Amino acid sequence: MKRVLTKIQKTEINTYIDEFVKARQKYFTDGQEWLEAKVTDEKIYVQIDRKQLEEELDDMIKISLQFGQVLPLEMKIQVRKVAGGAEISYMDNGAGSWRCGRIYASEKAKKSRDSGDC
Repeated sequence: MKRVLTKIQKTEINTYIDEFVKARQKYFTDGQEWLEAKVTDEKIYVQIDRKQLEEELDDMIKISLQFGQVLPLEMKIQVRKVAGGAEISYMDNGAGSWRCGRIYASEKAKKSRDSGDC
């Protein structure tokens, strides 16, 4: 069995999330779906596997689009600084109330994902 090596790299997370959201917005239908980034000007550097984070965020968006029953469907990705790194929160109103998922990105080379209430 081949072992896939992750590519952990130092990333300024606010800029990364802002660029991610701008790249995805062109795929949504105006007035029906919206993806928004809530980031600050603060530079927060974390160690992440960019491809893995992109896949996780894309999966959250895909689920929102597939199962969202509210129009307009609002999706938000927010970054906030926490001790030892950053927390990336994903929220949508697709079920009629807001649901949330969280991903923790560490200043050091590790990452864990949590989902639940924000």
